[in-house]
Amino acid sequence: MENRQQAMVTGASGFIGSHLARALRGAGWSVRCLIRETSSRERLPREGVELASGNLADIASLKQALTGVKTVFHLAGRVRARRREDFFRANRGGTKNLLQAAREAGTVERFIYVSSLSAAGPSPDGHPLREEEEARPVSFYGASKLAAEREALRCREDFAVTILRPAAVYGPGDRDSLEVVKMAQRGWRFQPGGAGFTFSSLHVDDVTDSILRAAGRAGGEPAVYFLADGNSYTWEETFAILREILGERACRRKIPWAAGNSVLRLAAGLFPRSPAAFYLDKLREMSHKYWVCDIGRARAELGFSPRYDFSRGLRETIEWYREAGWL
Repeated sequence: MENRQQAMVTGASGFIGSHLARALRGAGWSVRCLIRETSSRERLPREGVELASGNLADIASLKQALTGVKTVFHLAGRVRARRREDFFRANRGGTKNLLQAAREAGTVERFIYVSSLSAAGPSPDGHPLREEEEARPVSFYGASKLAAEREALRCREDFAVTILRPAAVYGPGDRDSLEVVKMAQRGWRFQPGGAGFTFSSLHVDDVTDSILRAAGRAGGEPAVYFLADGNSYTWEETFAILREILGERACRRKIPWAAGNSVLRLAAGLFPRSPAAFYLDKLREMSHKYWVCDIGRARAELGFSPRYDFSRGLRETIEWYREAGWL
C-alpha cells in the first residue's frame, strides 16, 4: 500500500540517508530531503524527491522545510570531529533545533531518530546488549548521540518518538568499508581493536527496511531498538570472507593493531589538521573489544527480519564497488 504522507529526511545526501530516500520513494512516500547549500547532490535520487535548503543550526530554515511534514527521519549528524564540543554542537544541538522546529511547525506526528550503537557503548563482557541496559558511551561521538536521543525523548508528548541504534552499517556506496576492502585487496589486513575484537553489523538495505517498519509502528509510546543482522563477527572471520571474495592473495600481511594505533596517534599529535586527528575519537571505541547487540525487540515489535548476513552482504557490496569502478 502506498503511503502519500509527506516525510522529511535529514542527512539524505549521506550514505544511509540516500538509500532511505530511495526506499521511501519506492514505498510510495512523498519525500522531502533537507540539504545544506554546500551538500553534495551526488548520492541523492535524481528524481522523485523534493529538495529543501536548510541547516540544523538555523531553526527558521528548519521550520520552513517542515511545512506540511508528518514524519521526520533524522539521520544528519557529525561522525568525525577533533573536539567533543564539535560532536555535541552538531549531534545534540542540531537535533534539539530540529525538534523545536518540528514542534512549532505543528504538523509533525512521528519523529524517527537514527542514532548508533555507539550511544549505548560496548558490551562489558561480550554479551549482546539489550535496550533496557544502561547506556555507557566511551567516545565523544557516542556521548553526543546519546544526548541527542534524550532530547528526542523529551518530546514524547508532542509526537511519537522512535530511536534506532544500528550497529556498523555497510553496503553499496559506503566509502569506509571500501578502504578496508582496498587494503585487503592489496594484501594487507589491519585489525582495529586487535585480536578478539567482536562486532555486530548490518547491511544498509536492512537498515532502511527497519526504518520503514519503525515508521509504521503502532502506538505512541517512545521506543528504542538495536539493529544488526543477528550475528556477531570477528576480524578473522571478516578476513576469511574477504579472501573467499578477493582471492587467496588478499589479507596475507598483518598490520599489528598496536603499531597502527601508535602511528595514528603520533600522526594526529604531530599534524592536528591531518585526517588522522579525526580518527582519535574512533580509537576510544576501538580500545573496547565487544560491540555487539541483541535485536530481539526489533524482531518482536517491528517484525524486523534481516535479509543479509555479513558474507552475502559483503559479497554484493564488493560487486557493486567493481561495477561502479570504485575497486
